[in-house]
Amino acid sequence: MRTYWLIKTGIVISFLILLMVILKLNFVKGGYYKKLARDNKLTENLVLAKRGNIFDKKGRLMAESEMVDGVMRRKYIYGESLGVVTGYVGKVNEEEMKTGKCGKKMNNQSQVGRGGVEEVLNCELLGVDGKKLTEVDAKGVESRQLGIYDPVPGRDVQLSIDAYWQEKMYQLIKDKKAAAIVSEVETGKILVLASSPSFDPNVFSNEVDNDKIRDYLNDSVRLSMLNRAIGAKYHPGSVFKISVAAAGLEEGVITENSTFNDTGEIKVGDYSFKNWLWVKSGQAEGSINIVHALKRSNDVYFYRLGESLGSDKIRAWANKFGLGIKTGIELPAEVTGLVPDASWKEKMTGEKWFLGNTYHMAIGQGDVSVTPLQINMETSIIANDGKKCDFSVLKNSNINCKNIGIDSQTVKIVKQGMIEACHTGGTAWPLFNFKTLLACKTGTAEVGDGTKDTHAWLTAFAPANDPQIVITVLVERGGEGSDEAAPIVGDFLKEYFEEPETKVPRYPTKVPIIKN
Repeated sequence: MRTYWLIKTGIVISFLILLMVILKLNFVKGGYYKKLARDNKLTENLVLAKRGNIFDKKGRLMAESEMVDGVMRRKYIYGESLGVVTGYVGKVNEEEMKTGKCGKKMNNQSQVGRGGVEEVLNCELLGVDGKKLTEVDAKGVESRQLGIYDPVPGRDVQLSIDAYWQEKMYQLIKDKKAAAIVSEVETGKILVLASSPSFDPNVFSNEVDNDKIRDYLNDSVRLSMLNRAIGAKYHPGSVFKISVAAAGLEEGVITENSTFNDTGEIKVGDYSFKNWLWVKSGQAEGSINIVHALKRSNDVYFYRLGESLGSDKIRAWANKFGLGIKTGIELPAEVTGLVPDASWKEKMTGEKWFLGNTYHMAIGQGDVSVTPLQINMETSIIANDGKKCDFSVLKNSNINCKNIGIDSQTVKIVKQGMIEACHTGGTAWPLFNFKTLLACKTGTAEVGDGTKDTHAWLTAFAPANDPQIVITVLVERGGEGSDEAAPIVGDFLKEYFEEPETKVPRYPTKVPIIKN
C-alpha cells in the first residue's frame, strides 16, 4: 500500500510541476517566446563587390582588391613608386552616402577613389555590391540560405604606364624632390610619370596605418602626396628656349644663319643682364647663330631674340607648344602654369611691361611658370616633327595628334641645336658618351625667392634620328641642370637603350638628401 501511495503522490507532484511550467510558458514568458519566434526571420547581408584591377601597359598587376575578414582591402603592388599615378581608395563619407556615386547607392563599407587613376576612373572601377538572403534563428545563427544576388565586379583598367620603367625612374629620384616623365613620341602615351617624395597607397586601404596617414596629410615639407609632375609649377629656365627658338624662326625674326653678338652681358640703364658663361668664367662667345645658342644655352642670344619678338609673340608660341596650358591628362589636380605678357602684368600689378621683363621671359625666368609635363609636351613637338599629341595614361585611349603649324625647316634647326647640346661642346656634358643619338636641352632656373637656389632641368628625346621617347627630369632646388638632372636622364637612358658600358659622369652630389 505504501508503495502505491508513493507512486500516486509522485504522479500528482509531477503533474503539478508540469502544470506550473505550462502556465509559466503561456502566461508569464509567453510574450518573450513569441518575440523570439518573430525574430526567427529573413536577413539581408551585403556582399561586397571587388573593385576593378589596374594593370600596366604590359599586363602587370598594379592594384587589386581582396574578401579579408569581411573587409574589402585594396593592394598596390608597386607601392610608393606609383602612388601619384594610382592614387588610393578611402571609405565613403557621409555626403557621398547621401548623394551616391556614379549613380550607385553607397553604404558605410563602400570605398571610393582618392587621387590618381582611382579617382578619375572611379566609376569604371567601382563594382555593384550583391546581397545574400538568409534565415536566422532566435539566437542569430543562420539556419538556411534562401538566395543570393551576386556582386558585379568593377571594370579592369589598363594604363599606358610601364611599371618596370616607372620603378627604375623612381629609384633614381626617390631621395630628391623631383619629377620625371617619359612619353612615347608618336602617340602621346605616358610610360613613366614619377614624383618624389611619394606615398605608399597601401597604408590607406590594405595595411592601414593611421600614424603614417597622419604624417602624409600633415607633411608641409616633403609634400609627399603632391604630384610634382603635373600639380606643381616651376620656372623653366633654359628649357623654355625651345619654343622661343621656334618662335623666332617661324616669325621670320631670325634664320638659321642669323647671328647676335654675345658680349657677355647687356646693360639697360642701371640693370645688367648676363650670360651664364660670363657669370661663371668671364667669357663671351662672340657672334653666334641659333643652333650654337641652343647648344650652349646662350642667354645673351635669347635676350636679343626675345627683344626682337616681343612678349606677345613669345607667349603665343609658348602656348602653341603647350606651355602655361593644362595638357588634359587623365589625372586630377593638374595646374596651369603661366606665360605672361604686358596686359597680364598691368592687370595683376598695375605696372607697365619693361624690356627687362622680355629678357627674363625669353630665358624662362621672371613670371614664367610651367609643369614638368608641359616641358615634356614642348619637347615632344620638336621630336614629333611639329605634331602635338594629347597626353594619356590609358593604354587604349584614342590617339589624337595634330600639327601646330610649324615649318619642317624650323623643326630641323631646333632639333640640330638640341643634338649639339648633348654632344661635345654642348651644355649636357654627362650625356656626351652615348652611342644612341640624343637631342636635349638643359635648364637651370632661379627659384626667385631671395635664395640662390636653382631648379635643375633636362629634357631630351631619343634616338634623335628616329625619336621614340621623350624624357624630362626636374630636380627641385637641385642646382644646375647639366650637373644634377642630366645624370639621372643618362642613368635611365643607358638601360633603356641597352648601353651598359656607357659612362654617365657626374660631380659629387650637391643635392641635399631628403630626410624623414
